Parts: sequence; C-alpha cells; structure tokens
Amino acid sequence: MIWFLLAALLPGLYWEQGVETAPALKKAGLQRVYVPAEHEQAWRAAGFTAVAFDPQRHAKAEAPGVQYRLSVASATSVPWIDANGWRFQRNVGKTWSYSVPARKAALAMAEPYAYGVDAVVRLDPPDLDLFARMLAFLRRIDRPRMPALANIGIVDDGSDVTGEVLNLLARRNLLFKVLMAPDPRYDLNVRIGSKEYPEEEAADPYTFAGKLRYQLTDEKRLVRIYGSDVVLVRLTGDGERARLHLINYANRRVNGLRVRMLGEYRAGELAAFGIDNAALLDYAARDGATEFTVPDIDTYAVVDLVKR
Repeated sequence: MIWFLLAALLPGLYWEQGVETAPALKKAGLQRVYVPAEHEQAWRAAGFTAVAFDPQRHAKAEAPGVQYRLSVASATSVPWIDANGWRFQRNVGKTWSYSVPARKAALAMAEPYAYGVDAVVRLDPPDLDLFARMLAFLRRIDRPRMPALANIGIVDDGSDVTGEVLNLLARRNLLFKVLMAPDPRYDLNVRIGSKEYPEEEAADPYTFAGKLRYQLTDEKRLVRIYGSDVVLVRLTGDGERARLHLINYANRRVNGLRVRMLGEYRAGELAAFGIDNAALLDYAARDGATEFTVPDIDTYAVVDLVKR
C-alpha cells in the first residue's frame, strides 16, 4: 500500500499520439500512460496501463521557467521565475495538468514531485526520453513523505492580493504554510487585512515580502541559499531527518550554490538529476546550523540530511 501511494505521486505522461507510437514508449521504459478517453482501450490492448485523462477537467499549471526582465533601477535584467509551488500550496488535493514546450519536461516533473502533488505532463514528443530519464531519477530517490517545514503562516482569504504575496514569498525562498487560521508553531502569522498587515501594504507584494523578511530576520530562516536567483527550495522534515528540494528554473546549470540550514545535521547526501557521483562540498554543522555547497544543479536536486 505504501508503494502504491508513493507511485501515485510520480508525474504521469499525457500522450495524445496514437497506439502506433507504442514502440517509442516501450523503448523509453514507460508502461503507464494517460491518454484521451477514445484511445484508452487501444493502449490497454497494446499492453500499457492506460488511464483516460482530460486536461481541461483538472487544475492548470503554468509552464515553469525564467523570464529575464529589464530592471527599473538599472540597465541589467533580473530573473522572473514562473513557478507553481505557491499554487500547489494554496490548492491542496488537486490534480494538475501541465502543457510544456520543448526541453521543459524535466522541470515540469520536478516541480510537482517536490511538492508532493499529482500531476500529468503533456510534453513535446521529442522530449519523451527526457521524461523517462527524470522519471527514473525520481523513482530512485523516492522516499516516504515528511511534513513541509516553514517559518511563516499565511491565512489565505482566497484573494488575488494574497496570491501575489504567496508568489513573491516563494520566489524569495521565504518558506510559508497556507493556513485557515493562525498557528503558533510558525515564527510569523500573517492575515492580510488585519491591523498589522493591511491590504494596502500587501497590494505592493515586493515591499510586503521585504517587510515579512525583516520581521522574521534572516537568522531564523530555516533555509538560506547563496549564489543563485533562479533556484527555489522546499524543505520537509520530521525533527531528526530533513529533505531539501532544489529546483533550478533556468535553462543552464547553476554552479557553486551555498546553502545554510537551521539545525545541526550530522550528515547530508546529495542526489542531482543528470549529474553522476554528485556530492556535497565544504560540509559543516556547528553553532546551531548546517552549511554546505552544492557543486552543480542541472534541473533538480535533493539533499537528505540526518541529525544523528
């Protein structure tokens, strides 16, 4: 039963091609496929576990990636990350449908896997091998899920203003949990529209996110990263173990990412998609924190840590 639950969280492939393309899927090592309802029986007859799927009946995920926009303050460009993590946290329990352009299949798989949500990916057919390689990687690293860890609790009123705040917090790696009511377990509890957090302030999400970071203080942040503006993190843990997800939204590798986590973890193990023999560098656990360097990140990496 546990295996079944874990497998259900691995991203699925939505394949609109006819059953004559079955040899390509078999060559890629794929046995389970999501298909238009009218193709379901043909794919089952070809020996596949075929599931009828209509992308229009499920939540739509945006194609993830980075856009570079000209900075208002200078002539340089700044990265704008298109990510869905904040949407996943706001809409728990939904199945998500991705439709992604060429070379985005791996990123569209890593993102929902990191957040533990069900997702089905419609990809550019030439990316079938990329899909298969990422799926094999996710199967290899898959572990029982642990609770998400965060510093900030956000009481969600469902408004667009709150949605933009969640988006900015995620892009700045300020870890949050969407709540129905304040929870004392979090360092900050934020209800937009309250006296402390008026809606007028939240209407400027950039400034508002900066305010929350100032109130939290960097010293209390569970995770801080240095060396990249295009890597977003998610942290899960149970008090003795932790898993840090690192998602690179850019089209190129990130080199020399430095990470600082609260808590002293005795050991950490790195697994990085597309990188053989990946290992952490300059690992140190002292003074209530753990620091290390991730030498290279292609699309996605996880760091598993233990305290004892």
